[in-house]
Amino acid sequence: MCPLLFELSGIKIYAYGVLVALAFLVGFAFIAQRAKQAGDRVDDYTEALIWFIIAGIGGARLFYFIWFPAQFFSDPLGSILSKGGLVWYGGVIGAFLAMAIYTRLRKIPLLRFADIVAPAAALGLAIGRIGCLLAGCCYGAPCDLPLAIHYPLQHETHGLAVHPAPLYETVLMVLVTFVLIKLDRKKPFEGFTTWWFFILAGIVRFALEFVRGDQLVWSQELHISASQWVSLGGIALGAFMLAYLSRKKQSSAKQPPALV
Repeated sequence: MCPLLFELSGIKIYAYGVLVALAFLVGFAFIAQRAKQAGDRVDDYTEALIWFIIAGIGGARLFYFIWFPAQFFSDPLGSILSKGGLVWYGGVIGAFLAMAIYTRLRKIPLLRFADIVAPAAALGLAIGRIGCLLAGCCYGAPCDLPLAIHYPLQHETHGLAVHPAPLYETVLMVLVTFVLIKLDRKKPFEGFTTWWFFILAGIVRFALEFVRGDQLVWSQELHISASQWVSLGGIALGAFMLAYLSRKKQSSAKQPPALV
């Protein structure tokens, strides 16, 4: 745990912010490479980057205050400017909405564009979770496994052995990145990689919520968290869209060629 990396001329440089910035930079470099390999204009993705950053961080902050409204209402202006964290589901949703608007304005096929971005988004999430580990947030529940980690005594865990939950997610999202790259190479239709991202990322997040030990919003009746509900929604949406697009492709393939 190392929330503060260093201080330069009175300016504090925090590990979480550095890792989030690194996630964007690495993710964009990956996107540019994939766009070039696909024969797309890299400039289209470069221009979209600022949209993704603003919408992604804005969506992540918004979801944090939706999850924890008491922090916002106690000090609205201070919360927006300084307090609070980021909820990566909000970031994904915000960035996807920005992508939809951008591609519509530029008359670019949304799903083709999203397929280029999806593996890079998974990699960016993997890098961002390292920032969570260094910052001490998103920590795991107590456990007695050999791979358990100990935060400092002043941390909320009080030095107990806990699951390295952020590292679990980093490893799993790296695996998701490789799976998406493999799926993308033989995708049967545009959007195939994107909707598999929703499914796989949703499965990872749903499973990892069971080993999280930080402050979560729980459904007392079903004993699953709010993030797990969002995960289920993402999984269901991804499965529905894959089925819909597959059926649409099969239907168009069966249609007789038009007479000239």
